[in-house]
Amino acid sequence: MNSRQSTIARYLISGSIASAVMFIALVVFREFFGLWYLTASTFAFVLSFVTSFVMQKFWTFEDASRARATGQLISFFIISLANLGLNAAWMFILVDMIGLWYLGAQVIVTASIAVWSFFAYRRIFARRDDRRA
Repeated sequence: MNSRQSTIARYLISGSIASAVMFIALVVFREFFGLWYLTASTFAFVLSFVTSFVMQKFWTFEDASRARATGQLISFFIISLANLGLNAAWMFILVDMIGLWYLGAQVIVTASIAVWSFFAYRRIFARRDDRRA
């Protein structure tokens, strides 16, 4: 496995773990605490944010630098806010307008967001010489 494939594999594993955190939290907030599905989804998204940032920075893109961490966190947060908006909008469309089950809708939304996020996160965390890979 070359470096590019390894990065993509780590991205998928990290994303899967962050998604698992989000789905478990979504079910807990919705089913056990009775929160509205959009509120539950938002809280779950925030929990997955922390998991995702740590895993993407330190493991996926192997960036242990502390000097760039604040700027990276801010950039990651901005992308995550955009993702949160996309998540809520698409959840609303798929659940309220189309009638999909909220967990099925979340699978579709999560997969869609993951694709574009890879390229954004790579720009944030990868060293300049690695961005072209």
